[in-house]
Amino acid sequence: MRFNHIYYGVFVGSTLLGITGLIQAWNSEGFTKSLALTVGVAGTTSALVCAGLGIAYSEKHQSLEKETADKIYGIEQSKNRELTDLKISIDNLKSSIKVLETQEGRYTEQISNLKSQLNEKSEQFLRIVAEKDLRIGELQGIVSERDKRVEEFLEDSRNHTRKFFLLRYNQLVLIEKDLMKLVDSPAIKQRLKDVRELKDEMFQAMEEIKQLDIKDFQTVLDFIFEFDNSFLGMKVRWRNSLLKSSQQENKGLKESLKNSMPLDIAIARHKEGLDEVDAQITEKYENLLLHNNSIHAQLLDLLEKRNLVIDDLTKEVENLQNENKELQKPLLAIGASDYALAANRIANYYFENYGYKLDVINWIENETGYSILFATRKNPGLTETELLPHNTQEQLAAFTNALQGTLPKFTFNYQHSTVTLDVTLRKPVKKEHAKNDIDKLWVPVERFESYVKNWERIRITAGSTGGKSPTAKNLALAIMKSRNGQGEIKLYDPQHGSKKDYWDMPKAGTSHEDNVTGMAELCSKLDQRTKSPGNHPFVLYIFDEVDSTIAQEREKNGYYYFKDKVTYSLKQASHQSIGAIYIGQSADASTIPGMSWSDWNSAVQLHIGANAGVWINKATTITAEQKTKLLEQNAKIQEYCDKKNEDLGLDIFTDPTAYRFALAVPLSGQPKFIQLPDFDSYDYWEVMGEKEAKVSTNTQKGLISNILDEVEKEVATEIVKPVIKCPHCGSDDFRSKGERWLCQNPSCGKTWLKNSKK
Repeated sequence: MRFNHIYYGVFVGSTLLGITGLIQAWNSEGFTKSLALTVGVAGTTSALVCAGLGIAYSEKHQSLEKETADKIYGIEQSKNRELTDLKISIDNLKSSIKVLETQEGRYTEQISNLKSQLNEKSEQFLRIVAEKDLRIGELQGIVSERDKRVEEFLEDSRNHTRKFFLLRYNQLVLIEKDLMKLVDSPAIKQRLKDVRELKDEMFQAMEEIKQLDIKDFQTVLDFIFEFDNSFLGMKVRWRNSLLKSSQQENKGLKESLKNSMPLDIAIARHKEGLDEVDAQITEKYENLLLHNNSIHAQLLDLLEKRNLVIDDLTKEVENLQNENKELQKPLLAIGASDYALAANRIANYYFENYGYKLDVINWIENETGYSILFATRKNPGLTETELLPHNTQEQLAAFTNALQGTLPKFTFNYQHSTVTLDVTLRKPVKKEHAKNDIDKLWVPVERFESYVKNWERIRITAGSTGGKSPTAKNLALAIMKSRNGQGEIKLYDPQHGSKKDYWDMPKAGTSHEDNVTGMAELCSKLDQRTKSPGNHPFVLYIFDEVDSTIAQEREKNGYYYFKDKVTYSLKQASHQSIGAIYIGQSADASTIPGMSWSDWNSAVQLHIGANAGVWINKATTITAEQKTKLLEQNAKIQEYCDKKNEDLGLDIFTDPTAYRFALAVPLSGQPKFIQLPDFDSYDYWEVMGEKEAKVSTNTQKGLISNILDEVEKEVATEIVKPVIKCPHCGSDDFRSKGERWLCQNPSCGKTWLKNSKK
């Protein structure tokens, strides 16, 4: 830049000096004209030297810049084509994956392969972008390195100056030889002396410039101007001496003319001589002026070319600067989709406000919104604190139109220098599970009897109004049905007569004291049968509200009294054809003080509804993987039951036909979920075969009354039947089953109360 300032200053100054001198020479006469002509020629010479040196420097500068710009442009074009092709491939893969994902899992392997290809394409995209930046950075580094062209130009200037001085030196040698041929006179001697001194100065200058440390072009110009000043000074002294000598000669001639001839004749002759000399001088100056005009035209042409070159170089520099600015900006997504526009807004926001370069790689739509993948190769160590200062997270929510109440979140992958922004646009849609899929997760109600028929010792838990008693009744009657009703059921219900009394079967006890008495009776019967082995009839004891009984009896009979009875019955009952069902609210083993998980391992455990999840989380007999699997199945089954009950308008706390499930923990094998049958799916009198015995003990009047009741029920059934439909499947094919209707649809087979409004 310093060279350009000096160059333009010297070039313009020399040009103006040359033009001014030539014009002044044209309009002047005598000595003034000679002096102006000398100044004009000297200025023109300096301008030509500057023009030549400037053009030499300009050509080299322009050539190197153009070569670098061409290389950068070539790399950009090549890499941009590769990036465009990769973006198209990535978009195609994303479209293919989206289409296949709508086919309900039929193309899982193909989707996996396409996603693998998508990951490979994304990594290839990152590599090409990095390679592009690296190559351009190398070229820009070359351009930004210390520029050697100025030093090269100054070294060339040294050589050109030496040649220029050598030519002038040779001219002085020729002048010296011409002076030595003239008549020996004081004036000639003085001129010869001046020439020789100037020769010596020129020779010393040529030797000095060989060793001179040229740091800028001003040093070169100083040498040139110093010589020109000396040369010009010598010419001025010569002209002054010539003028003085000429004046003396004119004075002498005038005096001699006055003495030798008449004045008018002398004046005429003198005028003729002057006219002849003036004509000769005029001819010479006209020729010189034409020559200078040609030089002036050449200088103007060179100046115009130089201006054009400067304009071209300025445009090239501006283009390079603009391209460099574009290269510094982050890569943006292609397309006009909402996701692409949001990604571009985020990338520009971070670049313009924080200087972070987040290159948009791709975006992927998901069930709840979409994710944007950014490359952070220019800022590989970004943290969440740096990306989310102040209220930036709220700004991102506005950019992405995130769901109200949610904020976009970043996930960092420092290994690949990427960051993913997850955006929530909608709540996840609850997937409706097909019955066939759920039947694979639990034991369906159709297999309930076959699954529980061999159970003898069972622990049932559920929360309040969770359906413990109706489930225990169904379970007890299903077990007895598998035994053809052979045996006895002894029910102890401390909640007798309450609104939760759903038993509808004979009871052996109706208080907590009876519960304790019944447990003592069970243990006593165990002892008796142990002492008197034989083929004893099966007896199934049912103890309801065990938790509350323990709370009341703890102080009366000692802390471990009831616990010891329960533990004894669990371990010995199976040996003596005695069954027991223990009903309580808590799934925790410590419900009965002093008991552990291992104590209950001697009984089948049935945890209804929410208690299933409690047992899974606290269980110590399953592995972490089994626990995770059971929790996932529990969530799906719970969702399925909730959806079914919602669709049918069933209340799980009050509707007997609501969908319910439990987790069965068998004595051996893995825990399994089981679908629970409707409440009162089994009738005690039908299962136990006691209905007919009860009728035979009645009087004839009672028999006739019962028969009439049955007839009335049958008639009522025939009348009502056409308007009744199964609340589960909508079938109108059903039959009477005690106090309930039984659906005859083979794929349903469920029952519901006859007085149900469903």
